[in-house]
Amino acid sequence: MDLIPLTPNAYQLRGGSNAGLILHDGRAVLVDTGLDKDTAKKILRHIDALKVQLVAVVITHAHADHFGGAATIRARTGAPVYAAGVEAAVVAHPILEPLYLFSGAAPAAELRHKFTLAEACPVTEGLGTGDQVLGGVPFTVIPARGHAPDQMMVAGGDVCFVADAVFAPEVLHKHGIPFYVDVDQTAATLAALPNLDGHYAAFVPGHGPAVSQIAPWAAENAVCLASIRAAVSASLAETGDVARLVQLTARRLGVTIPNPVIYWLTQTTVLACLSSLQAAGKASVGIGENELRWAARAY
Repeated sequence: MDLIPLTPNAYQLRGGSNAGLILHDGRAVLVDTGLDKDTAKKILRHIDALKVQLVAVVITHAHADHFGGAATIRARTGAPVYAAGVEAAVVAHPILEPLYLFSGAAPAAELRHKFTLAEACPVTEGLGTGDQVLGGVPFTVIPARGHAPDQMMVAGGDVCFVADAVFAPEVLHKHGIPFYVDVDQTAATLAALPNLDGHYAAFVPGHGPAVSQIAPWAAENAVCLASIRAAVSASLAETGDVARLVQLTARRLGVTIPNPVIYWLTQTTVLACLSSLQAAGKASVGIGENELRWAARAY
């Protein structure tokens, strides 16, 4: 994990999943912790090299690749760990992540690894939105729901850590169908992101490099999201079976699903699109002969 200075008071810790540091008067708040204890150890070495005191850890959202190192960092530094709402519950009880991916049942073996099942970490308390101060370090929490139920961005030191509110183009193209739990909230988050341009010197995504403007990425992500929604809607005209909907949606978008974990992640996004269509009165769901079927509604 590389330490990249962005402003005098903010650093990107770049790795497979990024983290960040916000500094103030010799103290630091860490934003996210990477995947596991090995990543956490690298982060701590960078903090030691900067000769700052870690006073708090803030988790943007409770996906294992963003909070898997939290328990190690808390154990080694004593710094309290903060998260918001549903995310706080998952950080404290990581089994919830594979549990919701597997429809609430005991998760399959494929979901019981560090990429979807992190080490549990106590959460000191929930974190509100707006201006905050932890351990003397000021920062701002900005809601960014959609990719995760209570995802947030964290801004401080003239840098905004946007988490997975938006994906770098190379990440977007790699995954084809990103993970979303609520596509309507995702669309609203993407629509709001350009308003942040001009307020911060840099933006750090959850994956990829920092950039000076976020509007171009937000626009590209919005186009991708619209294409996914359109693909699900078109597939619904052909079938009401969820498994078939996943297959047809992926085919329409030219996406190959390589393994069961990616399938379950993709299925969540398809279900989020169906929920959105239902809320808009464009889809319905029912049971016939013990089979659950979705159907498009005329509008």
